[in-house]
Amino acid sequence: MREKVLLLLGEIKDTSRRQARLYERLEQSWQKYQKFGDYGYLVETAFYLNQLYTGYERIFREVAEAFENAVNNQHWHRSLLERMRLNVEGLRPALISEETFRCLNELRAFRHFFRHAYDVDLEAEKVALVVKKTLRLKELWAADCQAFTDFLSRLSQET
Repeated sequence: MREKVLLLLGEIKDTSRRQARLYERLEQSWQKYQKFGDYGYLVETAFYLNQLYTGYERIFREVAEAFENAVNNQHWHRSLLERMRLNVEGLRPALISEETFRCLNELRAFRHFFRHAYDVDLEAEKVALVVKKTLRLKELWAADCQAFTDFLSRLSQET
C-alpha cells in the first residue's frame, strides 16, 4: 500500500505542475481575447479549459483506482467527480470541497460541450463565466489538494 500511496502522491504533484502551466496559458489566451476580440483566442481559451478539466479528471481516476477501484458506468465522468467530494470513512477524506465540486462540475459540462459541439460558435459570455469559475477553482484546488496530499503523506508514514 505504501508504494501505491507514494506513486499517487507523485502523480498528483506531476499533474498539478502541468495544470499550473495550463492555467498560465489559459490566462494568456483569455487576456488576448479580451484585448483583441479575435475568435481564435476564444477557441484557444476553450481548448485550455478543456485540457484543465482533463488534468483534474486524471487525478480523480488515480485516486479512485488507488482507494476504491475505477468508476465504471454510463455517466462515469460525473460519477467520478461526485465521488471525489465524498469523505469515505476509514478509507480516505474527500478530495474536493463542495465549492470546488461546483466549479469543477461547471468546467466538466463545458468540456463536454466543447468536445462534442459540431458547427456551433462559442459564445464569449459563456466562456467568460467558465473562465471566471476556473480561475476561482485554481485557488480552491490548491487548498483541497494540499489537504489531500497531507493525508497521503501521513498515510505513507503509517504503512
